[in-house]
Amino acid sequence: MSLLDGRQFAALFFGIVGVILILFAALVRKSRRLRRSELAIAALNEDLAKVTQDLNVERVWRLAGGDSTEQPSADSLKELYRILARHHDDASYMA
Repeated sequence: MSLLDGRQFAALFFGIVGVILILFAALVRKSRRLRRSELAIAALNEDLAKVTQDLNVERVWRLAGGDSTEQPSADSLKELYRILARHHDDASYMA
């Protein structure tokens, strides 16, 4: 460093600081992009869970003898959802 004059030292210093700032900015940008991706994936997982649960309710309804053209009542749907939720909790506990 003693071989550098003031301007060369300043150029080296600001060059190093500039590279560090560019890398930091890239890191922040990637972090924000990952955060948005995380939120999108979480939303898709929730949608997938809801659709899966709806399909399971429809299957249980058909297995219980319900007509596929007839819509189950709100009370029977609540009961089916409650049974499936309990079954899911039991399966999660066992895993």
